[in-house]
Amino acid sequence: MRSVFDYELRNMLTDAAKLGATQALADTGAIKPYMNKSEAYRLYGRGKVDNWIKDGLITPRGEIGKSWQIDRVEIQALSSSGTVAQYINTQYFKDKGVKINLDKEC
Repeated sequence: MRSVFDYELRNMLTDAAKLGATQALADTGAIKPYMNKSEAYRLYGRGKVDNWIKDGLITPRGEIGKSWQIDRVEIQALSSSGTVAQYINTQYFKDKGVKINLDKEC
């Protein structure tokens, strides 16, 4: 019987593989290493992206309010790290006394 831990571990490893693939594709020029703000909004949600920028968790490049560029790997890693932190705060780890403090929702 598979536990919740096995399922979540599989998901975390899948996220890590996707992040590695994104980095490799960006490094080889197969995809653009940056995305514009509207693409980031579509993929991650406007509220999250704006909060991440405001909190300094991601760094937009370019002129503010015009054509910002956001590092594709940076935002993908941030999104995945929020998922991992939320998982660690599930009951499975709370029972073991493990907790990650999330000041803001990722």
